[in-house]
Amino acid sequence: MNLFLLIIFLIVGISGLIYNVDSGVFIGLGLIPWQILKIKIKRKFVLTAIIISSIIGLSYFIYNAKWLIAALFVFIQLYNYWGYLNIVNE
Repeated sequence: MNLFLLIIFLIVGISGLIYNVDSGVFIGLGLIPWQILKIKIKRKFVLTAIIISSIIGLSYFIYNAKWLIAALFVFIQLYNYWGYLNIVNE
């Protein structure tokens, strides 16, 4: 199920970038790292996914001058990183 959700969020994130839909970018790119984290792939891959989705999402929101959504997106990515740190310490 987690792999299916990863594919769905990947499609939603890419579609949001292509069609300039803020909610698609926010939801898709915000939840991709969390699904990768739940699949329990290598730690470096999870951290790479968090960094790449953060850079892409932040640049999208900053380019479109959506400052509040950019701040909320940073919060979501920090939550993903917090989850990554808790999984690593277990």
